[in-house]
Amino acid sequence: MRRQLLALVLLGLLTVSAGCTGLFGSGQVDEERLAQEFEYDWDTDRKVTINVTGEQYHAVYDLENRSRLVVNTRDFTGDQPLSVAALKYRYPNGTVTRIPASQVEKKQEKTVISLPVREGKVAFSAPAGDKQVRVPTFVDGSYEVLLPENMRVGVPILSQVRPGADEQRIENGRVHLLWEDVEAESVNVSYYLARDLWIFGGVLALFLLVGIGGVAYYLLQIRQLERQREETGLDMGDGSG
Repeated sequence: MRRQLLALVLLGLLTVSAGCTGLFGSGQVDEERLAQEFEYDWDTDRKVTINVTGEQYHAVYDLENRSRLVVNTRDFTGDQPLSVAALKYRYPNGTVTRIPASQVEKKQEKTVISLPVREGKVAFSAPAGDKQVRVPTFVDGSYEVLLPENMRVGVPILSQVRPGADEQRIENGRVHLLWEDVEAESVNVSYYLARDLWIFGGVLALFLLVGIGGVAYYLLQIRQLERQREETGLDMGDGSG
C-alpha cells in the first residue's frame, strides 16, 4: 500500500514538473518554419517594413549596433513568444543568409534571435489576423505597412489605424501607410476589401430607405387619423344642428 502511494506521489510530482517546464521554461523552435522561403524586399529606406499578404506579415528590420532582436506577441493572457518563419539576415555588403535554429531561443514571453553581426537587416514572417495586423514596435524609428492588394483603410467603422499614419498612398493597388517615428508600443491596422465599402454603402442605403419609408408611413397614418377625426367632428356638428 505504501509503495503504491509512493508511486502515485512520484507520478504526480513528475506530471507537475513537466507542466511547469512547458509553462515556464523554454520551448522548441520549429526548424521547418525557420527554413521556409520568402523573397523579401531588402531595398527599403524605412527602419521597419511590414508587408502584409493575408494571414501572414513579412517584416524587414534595419538594425544598428545590435547583437540580438527580441520579439513577442500579445494575447488575452499577456506576452507570448512570436512564432517566426523564413528567418533571414542580410549583411551590409548585400549577402543574404539564413539564421539557423541554434541562434533562435524561444522563451516564456519572447523569442530571442541572435544576429551574426551588429549591423545589417533581419527579416522574418509571422502570423497576422483576419483583415488586421498588430506589430509591436521592437525597433524605434520609421515604419511602413503595406496592405494586401485591393485592401483599404479610411472608413472608421470598417477600419482603424493606430497610431495615425503620417502618410498614406496607393501603389499598384496596394495601400502604403508610413510613419516617420513611432512612439507607440505597437502598430495596429485593421482594413477592409475595397468592394466591401460598396456592400456596406448599399446596406446603409437600404436601411435609410426603410427608415424613410417607415417615417413616411407613420406620418401618413397620423394624417389619416386627423382627417377621420375632422370628418367625425363635422358629422357630429351637422347632427346637432
